[in-house]
Amino acid sequence: MAGLLASLCCIGPLVLTLLGVSGAAALAKFDAFRTPLIFLVIGIFSFAGYTLYKKRKVCEPGSICADPKKYRKMVIAYWIGFAIAVLGLASPYIVAWIF
Repeated sequence: MAGLLASLCCIGPLVLTLLGVSGAAALAKFDAFRTPLIFLVIGIFSFAGYTLYKKRKVCEPGSICADPKKYRKMVIAYWIGFAIAVLGLASPYIVAWIF
């Protein structure tokens, strides 16, 4: 969510303009929140990665680490979310490079 909000100032107007919505430049006011939201994204993914990859001495029955299939799905979901967040955070540079 923070990655999406951090990229609203740059990718939002482009997407809304392509959809034909006028006044899309109003989303540029989110530019002031970009830096704090980037730090929030980094913090959330750091905590999630630490929690996900932390070695547990005892794996309780019914927990994610007890079932390898659930753990693998959780790792895949983490990396997909991470890739989406990186794309959202890099969107101003990607859009500038394309156009």
